[in-house]
Amino acid sequence: MKNLNKFALVAAMAFTFAACGNNANTAENTETVPAEEAQPSKGEATVAGYGGDIKVTVNFGKDGVIESIDTEHTETEDIGAKAIPELTDAIIKANGTEGVENVSGATVTSEAFKSAVNEAIANAK
Repeated sequence: MKNLNKFALVAAMAFTFAACGNNANTAENTETVPAEEAQPSKGEATVAGYGGDIKVTVNFGKDGVIESIDTEHTETEDIGAKAIPELTDAIIKANGTEGVENVSGATVTSEAFKSAVNEAIANAK
C-alpha cells in the first residue's frame, strides 16, 4: 500500500511540474506584423489548359483572404471561357480550390484553372 501511495504522489508531482513548464511557443514569443503594416499579396502561375495556357494572378487582402483572381486565357469561347468566371467565383467564395467542383463539359479547363490557382497560392509573396 505504501508503494501505491508513493507512486500516486510522484505521478501527481510530475503532472504538476509538467504543467508549470516554460513553453517557448507561446503567443508572447511570436512576432506579428501590426494590421496597419500588413501588405496585400499576390501569386501568379501559368498552366496549360484545353485551348492554350491559362495564366492566373491570385490577389490576397491584408488578412490573407483571396479578394480576386485575374485571368488570361485562350480557352474555347462557348465552353472553357464560360467555365472560368464560374470557377473564379466559387474559388473566391471557398477561399481556395478545396471543395470546388469542375464545370460540366469543361473538365480539362476546370482542372487546369484550379491547378493554376493552387500554384499561384503557393507562389504568393
